[in-house]
Amino acid sequence: MLRRMSEVGSAPPAATVPLPRWARAADFAALALAFVAAIVAMSGGFRLRLGDWRLALTSPYRPLLIALAIGVARHALTFTRHESIAGHLWVSVRALMRSTPFATAATVAMATRPVVFLAGYLAVFMFGYAPGAQPFQDFDSELLNLPLRWDAGWYLQVAREGYEYRARVGATGQQNIVFFPAFPTTIRTVALLLGNNHPAYVFGGTAISLLLFVLGLTYVYHLAREHLAPDESATALWMLAAYPFALFYGAIYTESLFLVGAAGAFYHFRRGELGRAALWGVIVGLTRPNGFFLCVPLAICALERRPAGERWLSLKAMAAAAAPVGGVLLYSLYIWRVTGNPLAWAAGHAAWGRTYQGLSTLITQRYRIITESGLPSYVGHEPYDFLNAMGVLFVLAAVWPLARRFSIAYAAFILINILPPLSAGGLMSAGRFSSVLFPAFFWFASAVPAAHRMGWIAAFAAFEAFNAALFYTWRPLF
Repeated sequence: MLRRMSEVGSAPPAATVPLPRWARAADFAALALAFVAAIVAMSGGFRLRLGDWRLALTSPYRPLLIALAIGVARHALTFTRHESIAGHLWVSVRALMRSTPFATAATVAMATRPVVFLAGYLAVFMFGYAPGAQPFQDFDSELLNLPLRWDAGWYLQVAREGYEYRARVGATGQQNIVFFPAFPTTIRTVALLLGNNHPAYVFGGTAISLLLFVLGLTYVYHLAREHLAPDESATALWMLAAYPFALFYGAIYTESLFLVGAAGAFYHFRRGELGRAALWGVIVGLTRPNGFFLCVPLAICALERRPAGERWLSLKAMAAAAAPVGGVLLYSLYIWRVTGNPLAWAAGHAAWGRTYQGLSTLITQRYRIITESGLPSYVGHEPYDFLNAMGVLFVLAAVWPLARRFSIAYAAFILINILPPLSAGGLMSAGRFSSVLFPAFFWFASAVPAAHRMGWIAAFAAFEAFNAALFYTWRPLF
């Protein structure tokens, strides 16, 4: 009894003392540097020249020594009071691996992405390339060439060579400035560590898409749990991954980065973690031309979660909601320096056939075709148009239920990301744009009865495999 009473006022064991935030950051920094050292040891590192600056990382010893220095300093400052770097990292990694959101996301990604790749690979041999297609043949193997499809060439060009603007061509010709920098920059960073050669860019870009897809699904699961039961949240992830246009989550495209950025911004904003939300917002603004539209649903989210009695939003909330605009402004300033026109990236989309036509033109044209020739004739003559239209109708069907049962911010997120592209480019790429509108899958997972969910997931997956066959054989799916 005396011993128990004496322990009441004693200090807690060292392992139970919370680790300071700076120490946690130092642990992960040391781990990241050690990982970089291992990669450089295997790949040989890189040499790079940026203007008058020469950058080189060809030896693993420098990052390894920095990692050791960080570890020694961290242990010296937290000695006897906290757990070791190895202990802290092991606990963190084990907690992540055991967490339901991450485990579900990893399972969904590992179960669906290989099937999509396999469908595309088999289609190349069984169906062949589309007539007149000019596929990239950078490798001797069709398997190695598989990631090199359509816009992947543009993203890899920006990652390898940077931006180039041909003033004589102007907006009449296709220019790589229309492809925003966040994704190519990420590819370049990884490829430099992997040896700075062509295979490093191709396979580094594919690996980045897959890893970001897992992280994006993790965020989506967290958001789904705010509104749905655990089984419905998992169903939302399976539906998103099996969605007919979800094949782009394994391609060298921006879908994975946009998904994780948008879902991450929503998640941290709704938790009041405005700094992290703003960081993801800037990344989204630097990812795609429509990324800055994210500021609208974030502002609505701020209004929905405003404390009672406050008439105005706080300055921090307004700044966080406006962060996606900051991203596009940063890129526009860079383009201004390169071209003399800060909006040259927007004008360049005309070379891809994206000019403003309005929604009324889009609707009346399809309505006239269907009423005059019939729906079967429309599908037969415009099959790719029809496939993209199905994606648009799916996400638009979710708008009202989302606004009524979930959040007006989610409904606004869908409308602001699907209607402007329809006005400027019709149904071109509309299905791909719909794949990242994750709130639609919250509604669908809750609306479909439990007994019917597997049927819908299977139907989605069948069409995803079909679309993968079209995409990887160079047929104009989008």
